[in-house]
Amino acid sequence: MGRETEFKFMVEAGSPGDVLDWAAKAGLMKGRPQQRHLDNYYYDTPDFRLRQAGIALRTRCSDGKWELTVKTRAGASDGKTGGVHVHPEYNAAVNGKPEKPDLSLFPAEIFQDLPRSEIQDNLREFMSQRCLRTVFIIAGTTPVHEDFVIEASFDEVVYQGKHGGIPGKELELELKEGTVNALLYVSAILLAAEKASEMPLKLRIGSVSKMQRAAIYAGIIPAGEPEQADLSSDRGRCRALSGLERICFLEEDAIRAAQAFKSLEDLFRKVRANPLSSPFQEALERLARDYEEKKLPDLPLPQRKEVLKQLLTDPDLVLARLRLDAAYSLSSPSSGRN
Repeated sequence: MGRETEFKFMVEAGSPGDVLDWAAKAGLMKGRPQQRHLDNYYYDTPDFRLRQAGIALRTRCSDGKWELTVKTRAGASDGKTGGVHVHPEYNAAVNGKPEKPDLSLFPAEIFQDLPRSEIQDNLREFMSQRCLRTVFIIAGTTPVHEDFVIEASFDEVVYQGKHGGIPGKELELELKEGTVNALLYVSAILLAAEKASEMPLKLRIGSVSKMQRAAIYAGIIPAGEPEQADLSSDRGRCRALSGLERICFLEEDAIRAAQAFKSLEDLFRKVRANPLSSPFQEALERLARDYEEKKLPDLPLPQRKEVLKQLLTDPDLVLARLRLDAAYSLSSPSSGRN
């Protein structure tokens, strides 16, 4: 078993070449980039017993090689918080795409509270996605003399939606060696280059996993409900923002999506009425001002979504959110790889 620790970003502008150029100029890129064609297939029972237990079951074909993967929850945080994702991960090589993945390839304790035989009999493929992945290694030493190795993946994804393919671009930074401080260090350099307009890349927090995003697009699960977070702290406000943006962008029902925007405006009012002294507070207040200046409440819903996506690429806001999420979900030394 391994533990996958990564930062996820949605890419609103830019290409793999922009990230590669940045890494080369920063002196962080090691070796040559590679491109991989990934086909991902997800499995569960008709009543989604695995998803309810916090288990993701996937078969992946990468340039002709097949692998079966199980990801489980990482604890009370459900494995992810904002753009920080942490999951225990189990992998097994398989010969071709299985009709029903063999759960016996994985440790029995994963399914100890579940009727494994019943689940095995009822497994079915319920969604898929295609991805062109550009992957390369980032390595170096932080200012506090910590060596690190990070795998960077720029994914150009096509999700299987209810009405056809839905494209998206994502950037993942997965920790291979070092601690989460290295992920924060590299992210800070990347976002500083974006802020200085040294490259055309525009990033926002990727608070939804590929599997969850695929399930929402396929109409299998709802976009969710607003997070009932404690707004007396930066962490609570950050969670509330993540929950609302997920609904704003992924909810197909226009009424519920519009309600999420109203809830976002209500969050801005509460934040201004009860300010906290922090970098996140400053970034959130700037987001609220920009939201009003762009007159988002007056825009048609599709245009409102696109403008909000651009506002959420503010590098200071992205970095402040990453720091809060990392402090919350990765405070244990065992959260990183050594």
